[in-house]
Amino acid sequence: MKAKLKSHFLAFGPRRWVVFTVISLIITDIINCWYLKLYWLEKGVSEKLVEQSIAQSGYLIEDFAQSTISEMTDFVNNTFYFFLFIILANNYFFYCFYLRKKLWAQGYVLFYALTAAIFSVSFIVDNANLGAGWMIYNILTIPFYIYLFLGVKMLKCETTLGHEKKAR
Repeated sequence: MKAKLKSHFLAFGPRRWVVFTVISLIITDIINCWYLKLYWLEKGVSEKLVEQSIAQSGYLIEDFAQSTISEMTDFVNNTFYFFLFIILANNYFFYCFYLRKKLWAQGYVLFYALTAAIFSVSFIVDNANLGAGWMIYNILTIPFYIYLFLGVKMLKCETTLGHEKKAR
């Protein structure tokens, strides 16, 4: 079974596999961020955080003007969006070095694909009320992330600089 899988991924071509993996992960990252933004807005997380912060400070929400509450909510939203941006930038950093055949970046991609499959399962169980599209997307990404994981794992030697040095 392992030999069949490896020959499948080798037939794809190690370099094309790396490019395919990176493009696929970039696309799924963008879709994940879009759905996380929808989830954030659907659940009204910013409003809840602002209300909790005000209550914990010993104030009443009525003590603040609606414009102040709106600004605080926008600040929390923007902080969340910045957090998503940082996650994307971090991932793209590792993807870039995976394209450059760095073993340490390959380890990150390997771990990311595996944990993304696990998170997809948890998002199905969570039922975030984001509709059938979210459920179908997560159901489809589980085998897809596992496929990427297996491909990166099977081609670990063929897609790093260490393998090229040994071949010389």
